[in-house]
Amino acid sequence: MFQSVRSNVRHASHQGMFASVRRSVGSDILLARHGSAISSMRLDRANARVVARLSDGTFDSAPNLIDPELHMPGRLDDDAKLIAAVCAATVGLAAVLAAVVGMVFSFASPEQLANFTAALGSYSAGM
Repeated sequence: MFQSVRSNVRHASHQGMFASVRRSVGSDILLARHGSAISSMRLDRANARVVARLSDGTFDSAPNLIDPELHMPGRLDDDAKLIAAVCAATVGLAAVLAAVVGMVFSFASPEQLANFTAALGSYSAGM
């Protein structure tokens, strides 16, 4: 048993912190379907399914794994891409605006700079 735990930990560490190695969902699916009508559950490892015995004596099963290649909305990957795009756009816009302000001040005459600073000095928050 300890070898399998070590193997799983080693495998998970190679996949990365947020990688989806396995998702066991069979019991969740059966609980959503039947709720308190489930009298017992067992794992069928050969077929990778969870089998539930219901209170009326019937059986139901659900797959225990979700395909890791399945696109699931709301995963970290989607959010990280959106956040990275917004950050890149913000940094790019700030760089362009800084360049424009630098060019305006470098090409302005001393009289224009004096007028600009006077206009900023007369600005009040009540306007």
